[in-house]
Amino acid sequence: SNNTSVKNEDVDDYKLYLNDTFNSVKDLSDAQGYRHWYYYCGDTDDNSLSLMTFNDYYGRWCSKYQTLFYSTYMWGSFWLPEDQQGYGIGMGFKAPATGKIHVNCKVKLLAEERFNSGDGVVFSITDINGEPYDGGEIKPRDGGKDFIYEFDTNIVKDNQILFMLYPNNSNQNDFTDVNITINYVEG
Repeated sequence: SNNTSVKNEDVDDYKLYLNDTFNSVKDLSDAQGYRHWYYYCGDTDDNSLSLMTFNDYYGRWCSKYQTLFYSTYMWGSFWLPEDQQGYGIGMGFKAPATGKIHVNCKVKLLAEERFNSGDGVVFSITDINGEPYDGGEIKPRDGGKDFIYEFDTNIVKDNQILFMLYPNNSNQNDFTDVNITINYVEG
């Protein structure tokens, strides 16, 4: 038999992906790894970072640390971080090829200040070890405003870039709209 053909996923060529757009909302799935997205809970700082579990009954991703479906979850662009441990939830993009990517991330705390007794959220973009790319704190007074995190970075095949949402001290009124787009670019 002829074993010289290479399976498509083994080809480390960013040019294969130049016309492809990876989007956290459009690519949403109930399977880890679909279109290179992974669903996480925990924290990069204390070795608690773990893959989330998809809850078929409620139809959403749930944290392994907090099994009550309504306490923390992710579905579509709706993210609600942990309450008890203060852990984050988020998505990781595992690079299908080595190359330069353009990241555009739009984050909006959905609560309005007049309804909000919460303390806001922290959004972070890091590598899998927690080394930062971008991010920041979003206070209740900034509820409803779009925060755009946009940058280019080089990435190595199979490395991940991690997008995490943390609750500060409490996840009260921490519903956050997150929309991440990643494209490979020439460079």
